[in-house]
Amino acid sequence: MPIQLLKRHGLTVAAVLVGVFLGRTLKQGERPNDAQHNNPGQSADTSGAGIASVASPLPKTGEMDSDAAVEAEVARILGGTSPTAANRTPQQTMDAISSAVQEKSDLRRFLAIYEAASELGKDDVGPALERARNEDNAIAVRALERRWGEIDPVGAAKAWASGESKPLGDAFFSAWSKTNPTSALRWYAGLEDGDIKNQARNLILDRVAKTDPQRALDFANQLPEGKDQTQLISRALANLGAKDPAEALAAAQRLPEGTSRKAGIDSVVNQVASSNLKEAQRLIEELPPNTVTNGGAAVAAALARKSPESALEWAGSLPDGQSKEAAFGGIAREWAGRDVQAAATWLDTLPAGATKNAAVASFASRAAPRDPEGATAWAATLPQGSQRSSVLAQTVGIWQRINPEAAAEWIKSAPGLSADERTALTHLQTQRPDASRFQSARRERSGN
Repeated sequence: MPIQLLKRHGLTVAAVLVGVFLGRTLKQGERPNDAQHNNPGQSADTSGAGIASVASPLPKTGEMDSDAAVEAEVARILGGTSPTAANRTPQQTMDAISSAVQEKSDLRRFLAIYEAASELGKDDVGPALERARNEDNAIAVRALERRWGEIDPVGAAKAWASGESKPLGDAFFSAWSKTNPTSALRWYAGLEDGDIKNQARNLILDRVAKTDPQRALDFANQLPEGKDQTQLISRALANLGAKDPAEALAAAQRLPEGTSRKAGIDSVVNQVASSNLKEAQRLIEELPPNTVTNGGAAVAAALARKSPESALEWAGSLPDGQSKEAAFGGIAREWAGRDVQAAATWLDTLPAGATKNAAVASFASRAAPRDPEGATAWAATLPQGSQRSSVLAQTVGIWQRINPEAAAEWIKSAPGLSADERTALTHLQTQRPDASRFQSARRERSGN
């Protein structure tokens, strides 16, 4: 306790203790010693819903000769057991939570509900939560969810998963992630794919990654590769990076080789780029050429917003590989959003290869909403494969919504398309029953 600081502000220790004592007493809405004054020899009524004060006399100032003694006394006053809590049954505690809603003071209402919730054991908190939900008592719901998350999270989670309890919310998972993050992660990892796991995914993964990012990374290493591992790693590194980008990058590089490691490094570089572009450039330059994808695109796009020429110079200096390809893709995407014609002219100057393909794919995706026919023509120049199929599906899909007849004619007659590509693109059109209606509405708006 910063006793010296209090003294420097002209406060005496005794005054602080008196203030604490009076504050706790006044929570009951009564003056100190009113009960004893009005009814000598009779203790104050403790059956109400409010938080009871610690009804023990303050020590004399002379009895507190050291900071340690003062700290111990403050802790005793603030953390002392409420006489109300000692005498209440679980049913009375639930009644107290319900009646506390009538308290006009926001502070007293919150304090009364949270203290009462802390009295309930694991066998009683579930029924209390159900009652609070039925009463639409939002404060009590959060307080009781937190209590359940602290004392019996696995039991509560099992009750939810089995249908015995309604879905648990943010307060429960926040409490669980703080008190026992490993337990929360293990429970989640053991769930079968389905609605419960989908609902719990962000509630657990995000909160554990925020509460204990290093533990989250350690646990992620035990998960099979997939979206859960990638999400947990990315979120944990983002939270580490907010405090120490260098440590976050080092943690990402310590991860086992795989897509999740790559995604983690990408997320760190992206985060650094948002606040320190030069540092992000340096990181990319020092990393192996096939390490960064999204991060390289983000850095190059940020540079292109200031000067396409500078961005091209930097991207061109990178060694061949995925990082360079991503950088060129980022430039193409940013440039297409500003000046389609200039970007297209630049694409024509690039030599054939993976770097140009990445740039063309990004350019076509960005240009499609404004010029789907032109974007589709560019996408068709890509070599056959998954990249071309993906970009064509995007550009042709937009074209079909705007001008389905022209898109259908192109699919039939465009040279170089494989039979599989024509079938896939035609299937896209048949799955858009609103295409003709969209076109008719567009014509009506234009007066044609």
